[in-house]
Amino acid sequence: MQIELYIDGEKKIFTAPFVPMLAKRKFLEIQAKAEQREDKPTSQELIAEDDAIFSILSDVVFKGQFTLEQLYEGASKEYLDEKLLEA
Repeated sequence: MQIELYIDGEKKIFTAPFVPMLAKRKFLEIQAKAEQREDKPTSQELIAEDDAIFSILSDVVFKGQFTLEQLYEGASKEYLDEKLLEA
């Protein structure tokens, strides 16, 4: 799997040889936790959920090759959503 990010104005390509099963498991855990919520989530809860979901890419799939902040700043929301689906 590959991802392209713009970091400090420079396009960088990161590669992971495969997507570990742990990525799917973590995504399902986050999804299950969100489904168990009875109340409407607060803005802070939504931010924390987004961070948890996108950290699957930065921490699990690409094993810290870039930070979560670099991920957010280096690509569009649509592109990141596409990469999450790919993972």
